[in-house]
Amino acid sequence: MSHATTPGREGAPGPLDGVRVLDVSQLLPGPYAAQLLADLGADVIKVEPPQGDGARRIRGELFVGTNRNKRGAVLDLKDEAGRTELLRLAAEADVLVEGYRPGVTARLGIGYDDVAALNPGIIYCSISGFGQDGAQVPGHDLNYLAQSGVLSFSGHWGETPRRPGAPMADLGSASFAAVAVLAALRERDRTGRGGHLDVSMTDVMTAWAATRGGPRLERSVDITDHLYPTNDLYRTRDGHQLALGAIEEKFWRAARQVLAQVEPRLDDPRWDTEAGRLEHGDELHALVTDAVAQRDRDDWLRDFAGSDAPVTPVRSLTDAVTDHLARDTGLVAEQDGQRHVLFPVRRDGHVMGRLRSTAPSLDSDQAPNREEPIRWTSR
Repeated sequence: MSHATTPGREGAPGPLDGVRVLDVSQLLPGPYAAQLLADLGADVIKVEPPQGDGARRIRGELFVGTNRNKRGAVLDLKDEAGRTELLRLAAEADVLVEGYRPGVTARLGIGYDDVAALNPGIIYCSISGFGQDGAQVPGHDLNYLAQSGVLSFSGHWGETPRRPGAPMADLGSASFAAVAVLAALRERDRTGRGGHLDVSMTDVMTAWAATRGGPRLERSVDITDHLYPTNDLYRTRDGHQLALGAIEEKFWRAARQVLAQVEPRLDDPRWDTEAGRLEHGDELHALVTDAVAQRDRDDWLRDFAGSDAPVTPVRSLTDAVTDHLARDTGLVAEQDGQRHVLFPVRRDGHVMGRLRSTAPSLDSDQAPNREEPIRWTSR
């Protein structure tokens, strides 16, 4: 019926040591939220159906990247024995994270009311596309970005909005979920009461979009007043890209001084003020594009070095990770031939996240006794 694999617990306990989390979610948002808690020391049991989390079958090793520091358990929640085992675990848990469509857990007999009847102090966190009372239609990250208003904002001067390369709705909602769980646990310390957290990925992205919308929340796809023509990506002669973040006046002056060496038209007085740069933004953006294209990336980086201009190369994840490993910052940890970027916040100079184990296997042969009940670690 079930099996479990237990990670090592090396090093000092994390800040969430003793917190028990039952992760009944799949794919990205729920697992990532639970992984954040696991990085901080929570004991997380990852529950998968017999066929495994769907993330195991998605390109890019999504499962491996969102389920470290968890113990694995296989339960068939469509089977009475599987439901009974889950409820037994939930009765002793502090947190349960699920990502089913609204109504599914109730039909399975593992909804909030079912669990709270056994464990009134449970923090039951539901993550869904449109919320528990929202539209009951399928969707993925791109749909929630579109629905929320995020995609009405372009990230590049003079271009229509495009989807971001990272799954913002999934990761953003997972982060909000983790914060909400911690807040609910803190409140439970005072009141003794648990509760049902309803995380809507669309609502989370609307909250993010609102930071660009201003106090009247009135922005459309045609308005570019949240953009600056000198805050964009520019391609160099050798095909690389540079990120120029010249928004403040002092940064534009520093960048302009370097760029004008190859494009004298950037000395035009129209670019002296923010008002002029915005009014003639199309022309200025084109001039900066042409200027950057005249030299190779490394040449530009040498010229910008020491200029106090916010210019950085667009790097690959491999380059970024290698840099952290070279500096031994503790952000990247290696185990079982894998590299993981841990919970990145530092406390007293040290990264708070720790790598105790890689993602659990679905292979029941990993369990010494598949019929042995799954047990929480001691608090």
